[in-house]
Amino acid sequence: MPFFSRNCLDNIRQRVSIADVVAPYVQLKPSGHYLKGLSPFSHEKTPSFFVDPQRNIFKCFSSGYAGDVFRFLELKEQLTFSECVEFLCERFNIPVEYANGKATQNSTLPLKRLLFAIYEKAAVFFEQQFWLENPLAKQVRSYWENERHFKADTAREFHVGFAPTDLAALYTFLSKAGFEKDVLEQSGLFYKPKTFAKHLVSRYQGRLILPICDIQGRVIAFSGRQLPFVDLPNDPTREAKYVNSPETPIFIKGHELFNLSRARQALEKGNPFYLVEGPLDVIRCWECGLKTTVAPQGTGLTEDQLRLLKRYNAPIVGMFDGDSAGIKAGVRLMTLGIPLELDLTYCLLNNDEDPDSAFFKNPDYCASLLQTAVPPVEFFVKIYKSLGYDDAKVQQNVLQQMLPIIAKCESSVMRFEFLRTLGQTFSIPIRVLEEELQHVGNLKPLERGEETPETVSQNRTLGTSLEDQILLFLLHAPKVTSLILKHLSLDWIESETLSGKLLLKILSEFQENGIEPLERDAICGLSEAEENLWGQLLAEDFNEEGLLAKLSEILQQMYRRYLKKMISDIDKKLIKGSNLNTKLLKELQMDRFSYKKALANVSSTICLTEQNK
Repeated sequence: MPFFSRNCLDNIRQRVSIADVVAPYVQLKPSGHYLKGLSPFSHEKTPSFFVDPQRNIFKCFSSGYAGDVFRFLELKEQLTFSECVEFLCERFNIPVEYANGKATQNSTLPLKRLLFAIYEKAAVFFEQQFWLENPLAKQVRSYWENERHFKADTAREFHVGFAPTDLAALYTFLSKAGFEKDVLEQSGLFYKPKTFAKHLVSRYQGRLILPICDIQGRVIAFSGRQLPFVDLPNDPTREAKYVNSPETPIFIKGHELFNLSRARQALEKGNPFYLVEGPLDVIRCWECGLKTTVAPQGTGLTEDQLRLLKRYNAPIVGMFDGDSAGIKAGVRLMTLGIPLELDLTYCLLNNDEDPDSAFFKNPDYCASLLQTAVPPVEFFVKIYKSLGYDDAKVQQNVLQQMLPIIAKCESSVMRFEFLRTLGQTFSIPIRVLEEELQHVGNLKPLERGEETPETVSQNRTLGTSLEDQILLFLLHAPKVTSLILKHLSLDWIESETLSGKLLLKILSEFQENGIEPLERDAICGLSEAEENLWGQLLAEDFNEEGLLAKLSEILQQMYRRYLKKMISDIDKKLIKGSNLNTKLLKELQMDRFSYKKALANVSSTICLTEQNK
C-alpha cells in the first residue's frame, strides 16, 4: 500500500468537505451545528446519520459507523484507503503526492499516470472507430447487433470499440496526442516491429474491443475479440479468439474483475454478484437485467478477485459455462470461496451452454436458471452424479473434495454448518464427520459460542477501556504523543483486546519510524474491526481541558493494573511454591516487595505537568 505525503492528506482534509462527498448518497438537512439525514448504511425511517462540517466527520447511530471522509468512502464505496485518496484527488483536482522513500510506487507514479491517460485516449480512439460510417465499421456494428444480437445502446454503455486493420493507426493517434514512443512501448498496446520502423505495431488488429476498467471506472486494459469476417494473415494472433492486454503497472489480471465498477454501483442490499467466465457473458447478463454480473480477466479465478467481491458482503452466484472447463471453474470457486466464508451458490448450465448463448436463445431461461442455484454441498453432489457414479462413489468423492476445503475455514460455526449439511445429505452422524475433519485438517475448533477478542470488544461501551482513552489522546491531542511514548510501557497494554491490538500497532510504528502525525495509511495490517474502532474514536468528542491531569490519571491506572497483575502472578506461584527452591522463592518475594512498593508510589512516579511536557 502506498504511503501518501502529509501535505497530500492535509490538502484533501482542507479542500474536501465531507458534506460534498456524502451529498450524492444522503439528503442532508441542517440540525443545529450539524447536518442530518437518513443512514446510507441501513434502512431507516427516522434520520440518525449526522455530519459535522466543522470537524469534517460523520457519525451514523443506526449502524455504529463513524469517521472522516476517507472512512465514509471505505464503507460506502468499499474502497481501500489508498483508493479513497486517489479517488478524492481525481474528483477534486488535488495532486497526488507520495511520501519520499516510503513506497516503491513513488518511482513509478509518473508512468502510472501516463498509462491511465494513454488507455483513456486509446479507448476513445477504438470507440470512434466502432461508430465510423465506412463499410468495415458498419460491418462490425452489424456483427454486434445482428449476429451477436446485442443492442446498440449496450455498445455505448460499455464503450465497445473496434481496432482498425491499419497497424499504425493507434500509434499515430497516440503520438499526435503527445505520448512518447518509449512510454507507448511500456503500455502493452503495441509490439515492436520486426524490421526498423518509426511506428509500433498495434497489438489489436481488426478486433472487437472491450475496455476493462478498474474499481474506479478508469480504463486499464482491453480485451480484443476475433471477428470472423476480418482476415489478417500477417497478424501473429489471428488464431486467438481473444487477445487480452498484458500486465502493466496499472493492470494485474488476477486482481481485476470485468464490470466491477458498474456492478458495485448497481448492487442493492441482499442482491448477489453473478460470476461468469467472459466479458460477452457479462454483457448478455446485463441486458437480461443482471446488472451485478462480473467476470475474471482472461485468467483463472483468483483469491484476490474473490476478496474484491467479499468487500461488499453480498452473496455470489457462480454461472460458468456448462462444459468441463466451466465445471472446473466452479470447483475452483468453491475451493477458494468457502475458506473466505463467502455466501456461495451455483447455477449448472447444460454441457453446450454458456450464459451468452443460453440467455439469447431464451431470455426467460435466465430467471428460471437462477431458481436452480444450489449451495456448495449440493453442487458437488450434482457434479459427481452427472458423471454416472453410484451413491457410494458420490459420497466418497464429495467428502474427499469438501473436507479439506472445510478444514481451511477459520470460523468454527461455518465448519459446523457444512458438516451438518454433509451429515444430513449422506445420513452420517456429525460426530463421525467432526472426527474425520480433525484428521484431515488437524483442527482444534472453537467451542460453540466462544467469543473472540473482537466480539467481546463489540459488546462493551466505546471509550470505557484505558486503551480506548490513550487512543483518544493520540487521535485528538497529538501534542502529548511524546509523553505517552515516554511514560507508557507496552507491557501495560492488554494486548488481547481490540483496543489493545490497535494501540500496540500504533505505538510500535512510532517507536520504529519516529513520531509523526497519526495517519491510517501509515499503520499497516489493520483489520476491519480495527478500522471501525479507529473511525468511532475519531468521531468521539474530546475535551482538552485538564489534558495533562487526565492523561496522568489514565497512565497511573494502567501502571497500577499492570503492577497488580504482576503481584497476583507471583502470589499464584507462591501458593504452589512447594517445589520452589530457596533461591527462587527469595527472588519471588523480593520481586513482590518491589512491585508493592512501586504500587504505593504510582501517583508520584507518573505526574505530568507543563514543566515535564
